[in-house]
Amino acid sequence: MSVIEAVTMAAGLVYLVLLLWQGRSGWSWTLSLVLAGAAWLVAADSVLWLALGLVVGSLGLLHRIWPLPVLAEISSQPLRAWTRHLLLLCWGLVTVQYGVHIWQLGQGIPPWLVRPDVVDGFLPIAGGLGLRAWLGQGIADPHHPAATITVLVLSLSALLLGRAFCAWFCPLGLVGEWLHRLRTRLLPGEWVPPRWLDWLLRAQKFLVLGFLLFIILLAVPAAALPGYLASPYHQAADMKMGAFFFNLTLISGLCLCWVLLLTVAFRQGFCRYLCPYGAWLSLLGLLTPLRIRRDPDRCLRSAGHDCDRCSRACPSRIQVHQLIAVHSLECSSCMSCVAACPKSADALYLGSRARRLEPQWLLGLLCLLLLVLPLLSYGLLDIWVSQTPLADRYELLQRLPWLNH
Repeated sequence: MSVIEAVTMAAGLVYLVLLLWQGRSGWSWTLSLVLAGAAWLVAADSVLWLALGLVVGSLGLLHRIWPLPVLAEISSQPLRAWTRHLLLLCWGLVTVQYGVHIWQLGQGIPPWLVRPDVVDGFLPIAGGLGLRAWLGQGIADPHHPAATITVLVLSLSALLLGRAFCAWFCPLGLVGEWLHRLRTRLLPGEWVPPRWLDWLLRAQKFLVLGFLLFIILLAVPAAALPGYLASPYHQAADMKMGAFFFNLTLISGLCLCWVLLLTVAFRQGFCRYLCPYGAWLSLLGLLTPLRIRRDPDRCLRSAGHDCDRCSRACPSRIQVHQLIAVHSLECSSCMSCVAACPKSADALYLGSRARRLEPQWLLGLLCLLLLVLPLLSYGLLDIWVSQTPLADRYELLQRLPWLNH
């Protein structure tokens, strides 16, 4: 595991510990802290201990210079913004690390930076096939195990929290917002396609998802699955993915242009119209009891006010002010509508019918599912780091243009 990956996972654990400590109430928080500490002691190696020291030391130094606020006092949107920017920084460093690793490997130089396995999170087919082999045949993919874990934890997060990953963790969404903001500065105005065109554009991501599910569930027979996982094509899946975008052909160039066009033209264009992960999470999210809800008795509209601040704040253009519970596939639980609701009303919340879920605990659950579970899979199950030998990876890189199914 690379230092950047370890720092990210350690930061998630530290956030959980701080959240449990500041929200302590009886024996339950003590038990939770003990379990978190025990999990760390069992899973941690020297790299993770170094990462924990870096996180705790940095927070301690920052707190001396600029006292950190209590988590409960941070509102949802600043908390979400800080989380996304920190994760994007980590992803940027991972991208540079992976690029340097592959470049040195291609030059025949022994890489002085290890390969960050978290890049396998961008391999949904490898992850889906690995998860299918793991659950169905008890076979762990030795070449892209992080892809298997990523698909698993993302699916679990969607069943519990819907598309919250998209709004709180995904780095591509934040980059898309920056590109769209740049377009609005050059060409002012918020462009909204007609309803029929919006429906057709949104269907794209479900078509892509359907294609991916066909490959994962049907195209590779169960008897052929172990052989596919051992094939050179599968072993080089991450390098093939990178070559698709960085060694552009006519087809890949047109695909990239279409992605950029939708991203800059429309708010959340990539997330709304193209992302297959978003489509998968939205379908699983239909099963979660946690969703944005509006209390009509508290809502200012019940007092005769024509208030629609929640709908105007929604980046997915959902008419929240007309709904009791939001069941839209486009809702990402970003809580922008909740933050926009007048404090005098406090009519909106994220949660079940019986209980509200505060944004600090939403982020804590995401950290548990998306950072701590991969940490445990690494430490307890030894499923995270690719076992492909460096010499084999070098040979695969040389043969990359000729590797096919």
